[in-house]
Amino acid sequence: MAFCSFCFERHAIVFTTRTVNGENIDEAYCVKCAYQSKIAGVKESLTAAGINDGNIDEIADKIEMKMLENNTDGDVTGFFRDLVNEKIDLKPFAGSDAPVNKDTNMNLENSKPDLEAVKRFFEGDKYATEATGIVIEKAEKGHSVVSLMPNSRHLNAVGGLMGAVYYTMADFAFAVAENCILDSDTITVTQATQMNFLRSWHGGKITCTADIVKDGRYICLYEVKAFDKDGTELALIIVNGFKTARK
Repeated sequence: MAFCSFCFERHAIVFTTRTVNGENIDEAYCVKCAYQSKIAGVKESLTAAGINDGNIDEIADKIEMKMLENNTDGDVTGFFRDLVNEKIDLKPFAGSDAPVNKDTNMNLENSKPDLEAVKRFFEGDKYATEATGIVIEKAEKGHSVVSLMPNSRHLNAVGGLMGAVYYTMADFAFAVAENCILDSDTITVTQATQMNFLRSWHGGKITCTADIVKDGRYICLYEVKAFDKDGTELALIIVNGFKTARK
């Protein structure tokens, strides 16, 4: 499933093509961006389905969950058609099965857990901590810092750093920042990741920072950056997370 071309937070359900100076430009809209757009007939259709300015954020999150539950990959057009024809139930999620995130929109300044406790918990991530060797340096709700001193096992066949190292560091930094409140009712998992490699690594320690951009009821968006020993940015990674009830 493609992500929205405008907010990059939710999956797209409306796809359009417009022509500018003879060039076709494809665009993808999530339900919220489609509702706010001026695409002929789209807002009217969504309004007829019961969506309005007061509930668009809540509905957008519910639609995101429904798309994942219904496995709409490859049939988002059909999903949109069923939505406007009221074949998809968007009644509020209620009852014990609904994940409740007490940490959403919380005061991040008061969310600094015990670092050693967080490290002990994330020792369970064997691939990140043991196989890769990533170290947690800072852990707060919405922000983390992790580091790695690469060695020969992290290199590819031509002596460069494996791209998977950046991915693992970014995924781990995101997980630490989002799940460091150990008594939270929810756990957040990676839903999608966009990697942007900016520069080559030329040796020394790599540091990764993860910072929350937006925190919703069911999904969140993080910006993760990788830096070399001199503070030069090597990679920019965007991570979308999905919140589910902690088992």
